[in-house]
Amino acid sequence: MAMPALDAEKLKENALTSIRLGIEDFQRSRLAPEQNGDPARALSAIRNLFAGVLLLFKYKIATSVDDPEDATTLIFNPPEVLPQSDGNGGVEWQPVGKFKRTTIDVATIKKRFEGFAIEMDWATIDKLQECRNHLEHLHPANTLGEVADFVAELFPILRDFVQTQMNEQPAELLGAAWLIMLEHHTFFMDTKVECVTAWKEAGVPDLMQHWLDECQCEDCSSSLLRPHAEDIENGISVEGHDDAFRYVCVACSHSDLIGPLMIKNLDDAYDYDPRDGEEPGIETCNECERDTFIIGEQHCLWCEAELVYTECDLCGEALRQDDQFNDGLCGYHHHVHEKMMRDD
Repeated sequence: MAMPALDAEKLKENALTSIRLGIEDFQRSRLAPEQNGDPARALSAIRNLFAGVLLLFKYKIATSVDDPEDATTLIFNPPEVLPQSDGNGGVEWQPVGKFKRTTIDVATIKKRFEGFAIEMDWATIDKLQECRNHLEHLHPANTLGEVADFVAELFPILRDFVQTQMNEQPAELLGAAWLIMLEHHTFFMDTKVECVTAWKEAGVPDLMQHWLDECQCEDCSSSLLRPHAEDIENGISVEGHDDAFRYVCVACSHSDLIGPLMIKNLDDAYDYDPRDGEEPGIETCNECERDTFIIGEQHCLWCEAELVYTECDLCGEALRQDDQFNDGLCGYHHHVHEKMMRDD
């Protein structure tokens, strides 16, 4: 069965070229127009960087075996395997066709890594792939912050892979592109720490902290958000003044309310489709009147309100917020009790 030719060193060369081009695109996307900047290069930066990393992964797989033919079978998509009659009333599975000219995708790379015990932080890779797919559908001018996040998160993945799996030094392998990534990652992580520290003075509800961490700038999608200095100076808090407390994006200086953005992240996480018979996971809290009451956990993430009555005194049925005014009874038994009182 004829197979496509594989040049492992060409894979490596193409990978390094893609990463270099990706970093050049990243730099161009962040420059002002008068400096020959082009926001549209943000998308090509993501495409080139992610493609380059996948090519390095394929290079590692190809060089994990000694026989070039074995390497080819690992990298190129194999023919389809279909059942056929064995002529004796049984079945046998046979490959149909030839090896395809296309190479393996992320899901198959993951399987190859598992088969050859090659370690990788796949959770981060999956997140980066999702980011790339997300950016494919957005206007590049509105994604510069997210691209910056992408490059910062890609840095440790690339660093660890080159050092531990390729036994090479990133600075030597990637040259100038590596120095740019290093500088950007250092800036990003230092700024991230500063942002996290600043929010500690903003009075964010403890149980909403996770949803603050999920927030991205509504203009550029950067995760580098700080509390607005004026709101801190005025002594207001996110918890008590979510209709006024603002964030400021470090990446693009956009400012807006942080409270509604946190609640939107929560709402998106509990999104449901009633057409599929699903039920809502959150509702408006009776105490603080915010849409932050988790139905399954029966408490509010904003004000930490909990149910006074958790089950019916008569039948043991679980109670919800709507039942809290029934003095410990479910809707049915409260109705029965009210009817008996009227009859008396």
